[in-house]
Amino acid sequence: MTKGIAIEIIDLVKRYPASIGRISGRHPHMGWQVGGIRELFSRKRNYIQALDGVNLKVYEGEVFGLLGPNGAGKTTLIKILCTLVLPDSGKAYVNGYDVVKEPEKVLRNLQAVLGDPRGFDWRLSARANLEFYAALYGLPRDYAKKRIEELLGFMGLIDRANDMYQRFSTGMARKLQLCRALLLDTPILLFDEPTAGLDPISAVEFRHLLKDKLAKSERRTIFMATHNMFEAQTMCDRVAIINRGKIIACDKPENLGRYVNPTKRYVFILDKHNTTSSVKSFMNEVSSLKGIINFNLLRDEDSSMKISITVNENFMISDILAIAIKYDLKIMDIKYYEPTLEEVFMTLVGGREAWPTRF
Repeated sequence: MTKGIAIEIIDLVKRYPASIGRISGRHPHMGWQVGGIRELFSRKRNYIQALDGVNLKVYEGEVFGLLGPNGAGKTTLIKILCTLVLPDSGKAYVNGYDVVKEPEKVLRNLQAVLGDPRGFDWRLSARANLEFYAALYGLPRDYAKKRIEELLGFMGLIDRANDMYQRFSTGMARKLQLCRALLLDTPILLFDEPTAGLDPISAVEFRHLLKDKLAKSERRTIFMATHNMFEAQTMCDRVAIINRGKIIACDKPENLGRYVNPTKRYVFILDKHNTTSSVKSFMNEVSSLKGIINFNLLRDEDSSMKISITVNENFMISDILAIAIKYDLKIMDIKYYEPTLEEVFMTLVGGREAWPTRF
C-alpha cells in the first residue's frame, strides 16, 4: 500500500534582505535629506538566501527529521509550512492544500510546536489554559471539555491539571504545549527542536510520546527540525540534511552513510587457537575476491587477532564466511562499522573526514 503525501515542497525559494548600508545626507529635522530617502529605495539590496530550491516529500504517518547547522533554513521552512512566512517562489502543500492560496485549510491540517512553551498564562491552571485556547479555536464547549481531559490523561498531566502553569517544569510545560497543539486533532505536527532544554529523563519520555504514541499508535505525521543527532537517528524514519538553504541529502538514517562513503567495513575477531596456516590460507583466498578494497591483519595487546576488511557496497559477506568454513577458521565475533549520522553530517556540512578509524 502506497503512503499518501502529507507535505510536499517543490523548488521553494526564500530570501531575506540584508543590510543596505549607510544612507548619506541629512534632513534638517528628520536627520536625512530627501535625496537620502530616494537612495534608500533605489539602492540595490543584498539578500540572504534562506531557502534555495528546496524539494521534499513527507509521507503520511512517518517521523521526518530535518538536520542542519544554524542559519541553514530549517526554521524558515517550518514557518512557511505554518503560513507565517510567504515564499518568494516555489510551492508547498500540506495534505494537498497550498500554503499560500489556502492557509485556513492548511492550518486545519497542521499544528506547530515551536521553541519555548510560550503563550500560557502563568496564573491559570493547566486545564484553564487549555480551556482558553479551546474557546479561541471555536471548539464547542462539551467537545472541548472532553478533549481536554483526554489530552491531559494522554500526556500524563491529569494529576497536575489544576496546578498553576508557573509551577510546571520545562518537561511538563512542553507536554502542555503539545496538548494545546492537539486540541484541533490535526493529522500533521511540526516541531522545532522538540527536546531542547529538557533533562535526559524528560527528553526520553517526550521522544517516546512522539514516536510511539503519536506516530505509531495514532498514525500522525511528525516533521521535526533538530540539532540532536541521536534524536534524528533513533526517532526518524527519514532524515534530510539542509545546508545554506539546499537539501544535500535525504534518506533513512541507516542509508545516509552512502552519501559520504559507499564502502562497508568488517572486523573479524579470531579465536587465538587458530593455526597460523589456516589464517594465512584464509587471508590469501579472501584477498583475491572481487570487491575487496582493503585488507589488514591487526593484533591487540592481549595477542588476539583481528582482520579488518573493507569491501564495496555490493559485496556479500557470505563469500568470506564460506572461505572461513573451508579452512575451519574459528571466528569469535564479527563487527560491522559504518559512519554515524554525526560523521555523515560533519562530512557533508563541515567537509571533515567521515570515517575515523575506530578499530
